[in-house]
Amino acid sequence: MNDKETGAFVVDQMVLQAQRWVNKTYGSVPGYNPCDETGSTGWDTMFSLTRALQHELGITTLSDSFGPTTFARLSSHGPVGISSSNTRMRIIAEAALYCKGYSGGAIDGSFDVDTQTGLTAIVRDMGLPITTIVSDVTPKVFKALLNMDAYVLTGEDGSEPVQTCQRWLNASYIGRGEFFVGPCDGHFSRNVQTALVYAIQYQLGMTDSQVTGAIGPGTRAGLQAQAGVRNGSQDNGPTGWVRLFQCALAFNNYGNRWDDGGGTFSADMERIVKVFQRFCMLAETGAGDYQTWMSLLVSTGDPERFGNAIDCMMPFNSARLKTVKDRGHTIVGRYLTGGTNKVLTHSEIALITEGGLSFFPIYQEFGDGVEHFTYSQGRSAGAAACAAARGFGIPYGTVIYFSVDFDAQDGEISSSVIPHFQGVRDAVAADGDHYSVGVYGCRNVCIRLQAAGLAGRSFVSGMSTGFSGNLGFPLPQNWAFDQIKNLLLAAGTPGELEIDNDIASGRDLGVNSVTRPRDPNDGFYTMLIWLEARAGQWREQHSERSAPELVAQWLRMRSNNFGFTGSDTVFGELDAGFIDFVRGYAGRPDDRPLRDPRHLWDSDLDHFGASLGSVLNHDIAGDRSQVNLADFGTWGGDALSVLGQWFQSGLPASQAYAFAADRMATRADNSYLSLSDYIADVDAWVLGQQIRADPNVPLSTLFKQAYASPATASSRYASFFARRFNSDADLAKAAANSMFYEPGDSSTVWIRDLFWLKAFSDFLHPTPVYLPAEAREGVARAFADLVVRYARA
Repeated sequence: MNDKETGAFVVDQMVLQAQRWVNKTYGSVPGYNPCDETGSTGWDTMFSLTRALQHELGITTLSDSFGPTTFARLSSHGPVGISSSNTRMRIIAEAALYCKGYSGGAIDGSFDVDTQTGLTAIVRDMGLPITTIVSDVTPKVFKALLNMDAYVLTGEDGSEPVQTCQRWLNASYIGRGEFFVGPCDGHFSRNVQTALVYAIQYQLGMTDSQVTGAIGPGTRAGLQAQAGVRNGSQDNGPTGWVRLFQCALAFNNYGNRWDDGGGTFSADMERIVKVFQRFCMLAETGAGDYQTWMSLLVSTGDPERFGNAIDCMMPFNSARLKTVKDRGHTIVGRYLTGGTNKVLTHSEIALITEGGLSFFPIYQEFGDGVEHFTYSQGRSAGAAACAAARGFGIPYGTVIYFSVDFDAQDGEISSSVIPHFQGVRDAVAADGDHYSVGVYGCRNVCIRLQAAGLAGRSFVSGMSTGFSGNLGFPLPQNWAFDQIKNLLLAAGTPGELEIDNDIASGRDLGVNSVTRPRDPNDGFYTMLIWLEARAGQWREQHSERSAPELVAQWLRMRSNNFGFTGSDTVFGELDAGFIDFVRGYAGRPDDRPLRDPRHLWDSDLDHFGASLGSVLNHDIAGDRSQVNLADFGTWGGDALSVLGQWFQSGLPASQAYAFAADRMATRADNSYLSLSDYIADVDAWVLGQQIRADPNVPLSTLFKQAYASPATASSRYASFFARRFNSDADLAKAAANSMFYEPGDSSTVWIRDLFWLKAFSDFLHPTPVYLPAEAREGVARAFADLVVRYARA
């Protein structure tokens, strides 16, 4: 492990002692592989301990895997603990406890109080029921000791709701033969997904010999017949369908903490289910119906759903066009290049668009193995795709989906797929940034590329249910199409066509003309105009707030990210009645993204809603070198969060500028001031000042004007620089430093320090004031450079 302050490698002496003991004791045993004696736990240490245990159990062919034979032998032996006759097995358990981060005692086989205390702690963290100190390691717990699973939250994104479900699954089903201890780290994974399916199959009444951990025909039939839950449903006992459904929601990032122990389908849960259903393009029943269960559990969801989009390899003719239209499909995925079986032609484009359909372009040359993914190959692919799209007259701004058509493992995504898409990105930029980069691939590929800022839209290969990248991963937030089933249409007729049925989210409307571009923000404008109409109705009886502020409040409340203590002080007092009015109003259009035509990247609309509330409720600071709540609720709070990220990184103050510069306006998801956030901050300031001057101007009108072209979109950044900082870089730096050190009013100080205390403080740094001046000034300078760079771009 690395020391946070110095970066020096720190040796865990007890782990080192465990490694030395196991190597010395079993080094001469045939089949034993020694581990590195580093004092740091890794798989090699766990494998060495596993082989040592196998040797003690009389197994002669040793293996890294704690498989059925090892488990059967250990089960016959019985629990290992203070009364066990085999001292070495007790020592292996003690060593494993230290390797998992718990006390193992003296590593001498005494299995003393310290060992039992550590054992009790890890069993409790696993969620297993205990009533007294644990003195014996059961076979299933021993198996869990010899892997790298964690039983406490890990990483910054470890989820407490997910951990609650993981521990409940362990506690509830550990007694079943095929169920083993799973991780409790707050992360959804393939193993966690399998554990949930085992639990569902047990709930269906399957025996240990029948459960598989995979969703097959029997499980699908059982879900349809038994698993329906809705508002008011309640489990009869400690297990049941409601809790299983709560787990499925949590694993897809739609869960809440089980404050009541779970098992009750509440009105709040119904609301969460509707949000998930809307996201997945399901009927918004608010119930745990069959299609919702399937969308939570399998990458295809219900594969029999009808999708209004398709993709196909074969070119269209008039008979095939009629087949597709008669089924009700409206958008078609086709390949830009790829020979006579795949490639688009000018006449086919005319047939599709004149026939009333839209199409979305896909680029794939090879792409079915990791050997096809390098930076240079990505650069070539990006250049070829742009050239082909331009040759067809495909409108600028269109998303081109670059294919990753194999089961890319996580390591391969890091080593090959991400560099490949960096090449694609650079080629598209060199071509003039005329097209937007999308990806076709499994869920993990899409999620990783979105997080890296390399793909704005995802075409998910959900049909590949066996891909590891589709197991244990939720549907990507930026999904545009989800491929769920292969079909042969109109077999034996002139219109016969093999297609993949695709669910469309509406995030990509496709191309319906190669001469008349479609505005990719049409869906957002439709949503905004509808909200403005509801705000107008509400203001007939409640005129305290302008229509733009009410619309902003709705956008702000689409997530729970802006509900911290003091949020109403920063963003304006929330009109909960209006929020409920909109929620209860029938016919609300689907939520749609807003894409900046200059940078071809989505704004964070929740962030914009909150930030606009700050600008509308607080004047600009009289002294532009100082800050107030209008700043804290927009760019200031984001810049402060980047300072907090630097603080948590443990880097020296001299590196604060470089750290912040790398994370400000980034397309990756490693920052609290991403490009999506900065777009939202800029729009809040520029549009907010226009609304303050004329509260009757519709927000939709302002956005249409600002986003009319890349040129008008670009001018917003210069306008922000001028309106807030008088186009003075030194003033921008001074204002940012004021946010970190001496805000101009007491309300801002109070809110800032409360926010810092919750998110970033430690005993020595209860407010950012106590950070090194060099660090504060470095982050402030990075922010000023960001503002200038975008204003002049």
